[in-house]
Amino acid sequence: MTAEVIAGDDALVTAYRTRLEQPCGVHPPLVDELLGRAGDARTGDGDRDILTEAIGALGLAGLLAARTEARRLVEDDGVTYGTGGAGRPGRSWVIDPLPLIISSGEWAGLEDGLRQRAHLLDLALTDLYGERALLRRRAIPPEVVLAHPGFLPQVDGIRVPGARQLIQVSADLGRGADGSWVVLSDRTHVPSGAGYAMANRRITSRVMAGLHRQTPLARMRGFFDTMRLALTDIAPEAVDLPRVALLSPGADSETAFEVAFLSTLLGFPVVESEDLTTRDGRISIRGPERIEQLDVLLRRVDAAFSDPLDLRGDSRLGATGMVEATRLGTITIANPLGAGVLENPALLAHLPRLARDLLGEELRIPSVPTWWCGEPAALSHVLAHLGDLVIKPFSYGRHPVSAFGWQLDSAQREDLRARITARPWEWVGQEPVPMSTAPVVTATGLEPRRVVLRTFAVAHQGAYHLLPGGLGRVAARAEQHLVSNATGALAKDVWVLARAEAGVERLSVERFTRPLPMRRAAAVAPRVADNLLWIGRYAERAEALARLLRVTDDLVEDHAGRDGTPEAATTTVLLDGLAAITRSRALAVDPVDGLRTLVLDADRPGTLAFAVTRLVAATNQVRDQVSQDIWIVLGRLERAIADIPRDEAQLQPQLARILESLLAVAGIIAESMVRDATWGFLDAGQRLERAVNTLELLRHTVCAERPPLVDGQVGEAVLMAGESILTHRRRTASSSGPAAPAVSAVALLLLDDSNPRSVAYQLDRLAAALRLIEDESLAAEAERLRAELAALDREDACAGDRSGLGAALDRQAADLRALAERIGRRHFARKATQHSLPVAWSVGREER
Repeated sequence: MTAEVIAGDDALVTAYRTRLEQPCGVHPPLVDELLGRAGDARTGDGDRDILTEAIGALGLAGLLAARTEARRLVEDDGVTYGTGGAGRPGRSWVIDPLPLIISSGEWAGLEDGLRQRAHLLDLALTDLYGERALLRRRAIPPEVVLAHPGFLPQVDGIRVPGARQLIQVSADLGRGADGSWVVLSDRTHVPSGAGYAMANRRITSRVMAGLHRQTPLARMRGFFDTMRLALTDIAPEAVDLPRVALLSPGADSETAFEVAFLSTLLGFPVVESEDLTTRDGRISIRGPERIEQLDVLLRRVDAAFSDPLDLRGDSRLGATGMVEATRLGTITIANPLGAGVLENPALLAHLPRLARDLLGEELRIPSVPTWWCGEPAALSHVLAHLGDLVIKPFSYGRHPVSAFGWQLDSAQREDLRARITARPWEWVGQEPVPMSTAPVVTATGLEPRRVVLRTFAVAHQGAYHLLPGGLGRVAARAEQHLVSNATGALAKDVWVLARAEAGVERLSVERFTRPLPMRRAAAVAPRVADNLLWIGRYAERAEALARLLRVTDDLVEDHAGRDGTPEAATTTVLLDGLAAITRSRALAVDPVDGLRTLVLDADRPGTLAFAVTRLVAATNQVRDQVSQDIWIVLGRLERAIADIPRDEAQLQPQLARILESLLAVAGIIAESMVRDATWGFLDAGQRLERAVNTLELLRHTVCAERPPLVDGQVGEAVLMAGESILTHRRRTASSSGPAAPAVSAVALLLLDDSNPRSVAYQLDRLAAALRLIEDESLAAEAERLRAELAALDREDACAGDRSGLGAALDRQAADLRALAERIGRRHFARKATQHSLPVAWSVGREER
């Protein structure tokens, strides 16, 4: 290593060490993940300090470049968190490029302790919804369970097939003052974050490629293979080929990206409430022609909202009768309904005794010291040390979130004291954990931020398997004690160093299920089909509009203001046609401002920005159905529109960028989707939209009688907007096509079935797409429209009186819109609003 690199290393690390030595709140961290306790680099298992060397090699400029590249890749991959509303993605995920490194020896100890903890929680869950011996002998006080909103008596006695009831377990960990890890909380309700951990790895491995290549890491992919097998293994008995799906709250949920990403990792589809139907105690995906029974649901919907019949009657997120279906054993839910009771912070106070009682062991990873106020001695301790503890309620619905006692003024403290005294069983006090810090790249150098590590385990064949590493999160600000996504935490990739004897991970045949017969392709739910069709429509609408805007803007730049010339008349025709097609106000009065508005106004239907916004929203609704690469292009497309100046700068360069991205969208869709029913809906949308757009373009441009020079210029402009000008010129030169541009425009864009831009071609493709979705009657309707179109005379279409042509185009456009409505009625019928009705409950298995 050169002296310059060492000097750079020393400068960054020395400055970082200085920052660590500065005061940091009431409970300062005593351990740093890079420098340890005494300022010496943490080297676990004899490994050299690879992270410190990488910092020195890159320097601050290199680290800032890596941070910028990480942000770009996050946008390209569409990694989001939080809610955007109206189908729009949430805020971008933020990744710090420096990974959090854990030695193989330290991870082995964590794995051992986390497996023990998952086993203990599984035993507790099994008992709480079974014999409840723990409550009878007060190993767990009944108030801790029965008063907690996560306990659901409606699911009492329901069991998951197999050895474990708790399929997924997560734990949030932080380092205590002695540097060892402690569990801050358990996540058993709907454990999330494993998908984000994999997304972190994909991006960090690219922005820190050199460090990633030279570091021997435990790989993460095998965990998701195990998860897939675990989910298929818990299907109801006698199901040879289980159908598994991920139940999502919808595209507006906080973790919508992760649900879709998990779908791609596991190979299971995403379903929402409106995709599901319940018949005869079975939950199925409903298609327009058939339904397909589901056997396993990986649930990302809160348990209380999973069944409006037995749980929350106002829910629109679950499936009516889900509790009954699980009781009948026709479907398995993971994690099981009611598992959220284990997230009660009061349970942490009783886990050490439970470990001794149920396992005959001490907890290998301790929980944060916790006092449940339902016990007099614990209540006295919490009230006496109110200013020194973290105070948490049972339910965040009744009370505000956690309070840090040392941050409260005297009035706030007394108010909290009164609330605890009134209902002590609803509160716990916890000893603050100083937690460790890790370096975060900032513009001024490395800055220490507190760290929380979330780990993930999945039960398969009776044992718990850990994701090597997990999801690292660091505080948004240096002085911040609370580390959570809600407060803007940054993410870190967690690297577990592989054991020397581990070798390269290999996938074995035994890890996968035995070969089974092929089954029919899955039904496409109405919600999915609807969005796929609109992806096709909005992508085509945006592309067609971008082309027409480019041609019209070029005419405006060259000829606006030259009244009385043929070129000015041509410009007016295109402006009027554009206004009619987009249902906009007249553009000829102020064409420059009008065209810019048609590009930028995202709130007005008919504009380019509106079409792009709706395209992104529709794609976001069905992320699991499209290639991940599409988000690279959609992000570029949104930036291209956002970067357009609001002044009078030329639109041509910006429109070229937008069109380039739209062509990339079309290419990704065309080259990445299997030609099944999902492609049929998407292609049908594209063909419908292109046909209608072309009919309207011709109707509002070449159907009126004009002087020959203007008529020719209008025809050429239409051919350029329809991407057919080169074919016209070649055919004119070879005398194989009409010489008059207006006549050629009709021939090429309306009647020529060899031109992929013509209406005739769209109708042929539309019929084929409708057959892919198994709708023969609608395919026949598309063929009828094609036959009517073929009856038009190619040579005389624009000769003489053109009113007849205009009427024919109007009829075709109206018939195509009617066909689109028929597709919607037949294939996109949404489920009616759910209402809870009393039904007869099934009897328990032992009573049948």
